[in-house]
Amino acid sequence: MNSIPATAWHRTWSLMWPVMLANASMPLLGLVDTAVLGHLDDSVYLAGVALGSSLMAFVFWGFNFLSMGLSGFTSQAYGARNAALLRTQLAQYSLVALLLISLVLALHPWLIAAGLNFMDASNAATEEAQLYLSIRVWGVPAQIFNTMLLGFFTGMQNTRISLYTVSLAQMVNLVLDVVLVYGFGLTTAGIALGTVLSEYLALTLVLVMLTRTLRRLDPGLDRSLLHQLRAYKAIFNVSASLFLRTFLLLSGFAWFNRLGAQFGNDVLAANAILLTFLTLISNTLDGSAAASEAQVGLAIGRGRTDQLRTVLWTTGLAALALMMIMSLSFAVAGGLIIDLLTGQAQLEQLARQYLPWIMALPLAGGLAFWLDGVFIGARMTQQMRNGVIFGFTLFLCSSLLLPANNHWLWFGFSLMFIGRSFWMLSVFRLHLIPKIRQAKKAP
Repeated sequence: MNSIPATAWHRTWSLMWPVMLANASMPLLGLVDTAVLGHLDDSVYLAGVALGSSLMAFVFWGFNFLSMGLSGFTSQAYGARNAALLRTQLAQYSLVALLLISLVLALHPWLIAAGLNFMDASNAATEEAQLYLSIRVWGVPAQIFNTMLLGFFTGMQNTRISLYTVSLAQMVNLVLDVVLVYGFGLTTAGIALGTVLSEYLALTLVLVMLTRTLRRLDPGLDRSLLHQLRAYKAIFNVSASLFLRTFLLLSGFAWFNRLGAQFGNDVLAANAILLTFLTLISNTLDGSAAASEAQVGLAIGRGRTDQLRTVLWTTGLAALALMMIMSLSFAVAGGLIIDLLTGQAQLEQLARQYLPWIMALPLAGGLAFWLDGVFIGARMTQQMRNGVIFGFTLFLCSSLLLPANNHWLWFGFSLMFIGRSFWMLSVFRLHLIPKIRQAKKAP
């Protein structure tokens, strides 16, 4: 550790803090919608938007594999100083994104109907959600390209773009919500339209920054690779692994909520409160993941195992420090946070009863968040997928074999993160560490 220069720590922190700040502010978008609709006379508008937003979240998370995959490819190409490869991979991912966007737009009437049918809400809330989604779906192109291109910028060692983009979207969305809902009386439609317009404005900013970035790179693009299906094999393999990983994680959360619902509405609500802590854990540790994927890919692209070793130390220790801080913070202030999130005594009591699981979770399973970044940068996405498969299997088996109560449910849910961390840490030690120890410092 004494040999790690101060510049390495500074570099890691400079990549981490914009992502952490952007992630911390993301929930404000939902809070703005809630605050605006919450002051209207009828709660059906808020219910409909909440219903529609939960379905749109699947689009965001479902296509997040584009961002992670492109980040790994970009960081390695950037490290290798191969501008032609970098441009080609960006073009390939853009074509894949266009194909997926076309499918979503073509199938959206059936997708919306299936999603609303699955949610099984009241007729009034379903009608508002239908209106909301019929507008929001036209923001899918901006949403997918924003997500994908932010992965490109992470690979280019620039995470501040994500902070600029989120900040712009929040400010514009706030103004449009107030104007469209209170000024024009558009209620649900106003919320949806405001979100769509803010997403396209954010995309405009991203495209401007992308144009400037590409101008600084050497020209070159292998157009032949854009038309050959075999040229997309690597992208498909990475994307398939990341998509399955995301699907299983979402399934794990859905299974947790489904089992929690069997213990009554109070337990379900208390679990929902505690899941906000998990969102905070994920959003915070995502900063170390972004710094890892950017710098690990860069070091591998340059063939610098000495630089890779330094990156693993700085990002790993930063992640460990964040894990300890969060566990300690939840132990000290977890009860206060619960009190701020609900004023119902029964929910406060239940949430406090299960709070120790959240206190332990950052230290027990937090390594997986950091290793996600390491594996993305190293393009070891199949092992990321396998780690989630292992963790999800542990959770599923425990939920079927252990007694049916909420403490055992939280134990099984924690196993999903612990198992994921254990698998990835084992792969990390077996594959990456030996290579680093054997390598000689590059000239």
